[in-house]
Amino acid sequence: MEIIEQRSLANNMKLTVHDQSKKMAGDRWLIRIICEAELPVAEEFFSRLPEEDLDLQAEVRETMAGSVKFLVTKERTFVAETERALLVERMVSEILTNMVTYLNRPEFPERLFARRYEEIRTACSTARHYRSLPDQDLDGDADDGPADFSACFKD
Repeated sequence: MEIIEQRSLANNMKLTVHDQSKKMAGDRWLIRIICEAELPVAEEFFSRLPEEDLDLQAEVRETMAGSVKFLVTKERTFVAETERALLVERMVSEILTNMVTYLNRPEFPERLFARRYEEIRTACSTARHYRSLPDQDLDGDADDGPADFSACFKD
């Protein structure tokens, strides 16, 4: 994965544009440009969200590992090799023109954090629920190995 461009945005986010293009067949390419915006998670984000279950919040913090990411992927298939460089340049230009304006909004980091927090919180809560279930057979029968079907066959 080749890094095409990196920028630091005004709202403390880091924008990275990757080229993950690959040759498909002959002179045809799959052009894949990935725009990744990474937000370092500060303590102030957590303090703005009311959370009654502090253990769950700690689990969410651990899962976030200090940052949350926003990804956008742009793809084009069966691009001729002669058109590849121009198309990559145009796609990157469009991403930088459109995405930087969107990502640079002052309210974007707070909204991104709140959305990711809720997604991760739900996943952690669900995992916690399944971990709390007792280990048991779902059908109640212990598996004694394969059934004996010898009576079904005649010599």
